[in-house]
Amino acid sequence: MTDSKKPKRSQKSDNRGSLLSPEAMGGINAAKGFDFQTRYAACHLPLWILEASFHQVFFEGTGDVDIRYSDGGKSSRVHVQVKDHDVAPAEFKSVIEQFKKRDLDFPDLYQCFRLVCPSLSLALRPIETGLARFRNAKPFYDDKPAALDATKKELEQRLSKNGLTELSDFIEAKVYIEVGHGDLQHEERAVELFIARVLSHPDYSQRLREMVQPAFAKFRQAIDAKRGAVLERKDIEALLHASIGTAAVSEPAVSVYIHNWTKEVFDLSADYELDWTAHFDRASRRVPAPEVWQNELLPQLDALKQRIFKERTERLIQFRGKCALSTGIAAGMYFPAVGGWTFEMPQPPAKELWRSDAKPTKSYDLRVELEEGSPDGIDLVLGLNIRGDGRQDVKRYIESTSEPAKLYAFVSPASQGSQSIAGSEDACAFAQLVRDRIGQIVKTYSLRRIRLFFNGPLALAVFLGQQLTSIGEIHLFEYQDPGYVPSCILKS
Repeated sequence: MTDSKKPKRSQKSDNRGSLLSPEAMGGINAAKGFDFQTRYAACHLPLWILEASFHQVFFEGTGDVDIRYSDGGKSSRVHVQVKDHDVAPAEFKSVIEQFKKRDLDFPDLYQCFRLVCPSLSLALRPIETGLARFRNAKPFYDDKPAALDATKKELEQRLSKNGLTELSDFIEAKVYIEVGHGDLQHEERAVELFIARVLSHPDYSQRLREMVQPAFAKFRQAIDAKRGAVLERKDIEALLHASIGTAAVSEPAVSVYIHNWTKEVFDLSADYELDWTAHFDRASRRVPAPEVWQNELLPQLDALKQRIFKERTERLIQFRGKCALSTGIAAGMYFPAVGGWTFEMPQPPAKELWRSDAKPTKSYDLRVELEEGSPDGIDLVLGLNIRGDGRQDVKRYIESTSEPAKLYAFVSPASQGSQSIAGSEDACAFAQLVRDRIGQIVKTYSLRRIRLFFNGPLALAVFLGQQLTSIGEIHLFEYQDPGYVPSCILKS
């Protein structure tokens, strides 16, 4: 008797474009491991609904997130892949190949393909910057495209170095790289980002953060429930509206006094208090020596933060004290915006209190002037000139030391003076723009530290400190007539 032969099964079925294919189903099958993707989607839903053409979002469709826009009866779609780690060359190439395959499987369906991640590996960053530079310049040279031939050639050379020559045309036409999402690896930072974006929505700009925060959990639940399904714009808007409280509530806060020049009683009682007056003298403008800052004062500031963490749930700090500017910057850095902290404090002569969560002034005019220093220098000397131009004092001090600067950056508002920052909105805009601009400069010039000279109001110093995270070591200086003296070193 001979064995019966079973019919051979096809080794590979033609399932191109099928939403039931293994690669299309992979995200749904592994959804429990995709917290980063869920945070990304939850934090972007408030942004997407601000776009008039936004229509639908499809989670775990052909990609991690597919977005559909509708304008004038015509649809366009964006395909998004989300990675929770820095992407290396081999993975980058694999993702682009998947994008191209998807484009072939769904001809003329996707307007573009987007890779989202915290960062790219060092080898790929020239591609990221080159692609952005090339695209940003295109509208300016739309009537003379040949002006970008050299730029295009160099971009293609960068792609070739990473084995992407065959994919270069597709990358230039349809691939977008979205980096800088490291905060989404942390739940508490994602919540704060979500709250900030909801509060930027015109319908919710007057809400308190405690009224907005519950919506984040609701959005996460909705995304998890809709994997492999479509979430409509109207459903997103209805969920947001239902999740955000409307009742008027008093905003809980913790009051903090820090005394430097004088010890005073203020308009509210202190929940926590640091008395540093023994180390300061207003008459001579004397500030503590660097070792006092490092060994006594900054550890006290850190201990205060830990106490508040353990004893209180409030994240609004009602700050009071006649303080040196270094104290203001340090306080802001120890209680940063990314940690959910908000400062509310007086800034004379303004009658209203300044708040660090105010909506930044739109199109704020920040002036940045760069000057080359010494090739032997290793750092950035940053002069923030709000109340007046202090560049000569700064340069004079640097020249008196044995440590030359590699680069000088002098930053100011459009006009300098005691009233150049009109209120919270200007202060928030200035602080955030300084953060972004200095971050770019440090990265571009590969600088190892910043020496910071600040000439402005105390509230702005605090708001600035809240924004200066993840840019390296910062050395602060205080003006003590006739020049500057070092104060403290902060590590962001």
